[in-house]
Formats: sequence, C-alpha cells, structure tokens
Amino acid sequence: MTSIAIVGAGPRLGLAIARTFGSQGYDVALISRNRTKLDDLVGTLTAEGITAAAFPADVLDRDA
Repeated sequence: MTSIAIVGAGPRLGLAIARTFGSQGYDVALISRNRTKLDDLVGTLTAEGITAAAFPADVLDRDA
C-alpha cells in the first residue's frame, strides 16, 4: 500500500492534502505537535473511509 506522511498536519491544508491522497487509496500518516488535534483529524478521515494514523512529534525537537 502506498502511504503519504503530512508533517505539520492541520485542519485546513493538511486535511485537504490528506483527503486528496486518501481518496486515491493512500494510507495517511499525520504528524504534528498536538495529539488532540491529530486525533480529531484521524477521526474525520476515518469517517470518510480513509486509513489514517496520528504521530505526535515536534520536528524541531531532535531529542523527542
């Protein structure tokens, strides 16, 4: 299965990109600092039939 990782996923552009690729059969990995917002996005995408997973991370925090 083909996947896409969206770094800095949010409710506007990130969600739009996830929907576009997800509707074409991609599995979607959402990466952002806020776990709660990521969970909301995953719920939205899952309800639309898109396989998505949340990965909370801060790409500027190398230790994390």
